[in-house]
Amino acid sequence: MTKLERLKREGREAAERRGHIMTRYATDRTFGIDSAVAHCKRCGKGVFIDTHPAPNSIDIGGEAGALGCED
Repeated sequence: MTKLERLKREGREAAERRGHIMTRYATDRTFGIDSAVAHCKRCGKGVFIDTHPAPNSIDIGGEAGALGCED
């Protein structure tokens, strides 16, 4: 399992624990850095994945992973 796959799974699990129903991840590879984003189908909050975050950033972020769904 790659780092991106592991982070995507962890992000989806965090969002689903908070009641979100997530879309499939859209992935991007810019400048050799993998990233992905998925959104809740009901409220639109997202989970964002960055495999190489800046020193003052995190690898899994977004409102869906931190807040409950507001359907």
